[in-house]
Amino acid sequence: MTDLLFILFVVLFFTLIWKLRQQSEHAKTLIEQHCVKLDLQLLSVSRSNFNFKLGPNFLQASFAFEFSSDNENSYQGKLYLSGLHRPRYELPVYRSFDSNDSF
Repeated sequence: MTDLLFILFVVLFFTLIWKLRQQSEHAKTLIEQHCVKLDLQLLSVSRSNFNFKLGPNFLQASFAFEFSSDNENSYQGKLYLSGLHRPRYELPVYRSFDSNDSF
């Protein structure tokens, strides 16, 4: 009986690690797409924390990412994910780069 419980625990543990990795890769893709859409340079991405909730989207996580808009300053934004759905971005006010040729 204890062998069966141990095998179940190991399977659950590796499933959790697999889901965390899947969520991290999805978050990085979402952040890269968001930065391209806003014409920002992505510098780094990291998971800040995660939480367990009951339901189909049981992993809730937040990711911190650094970006630059003018190649001089860096800013830190956050992405909140519930499972692999409902991304919510929080970006600080950042300086936009204006071209001198626009006048």
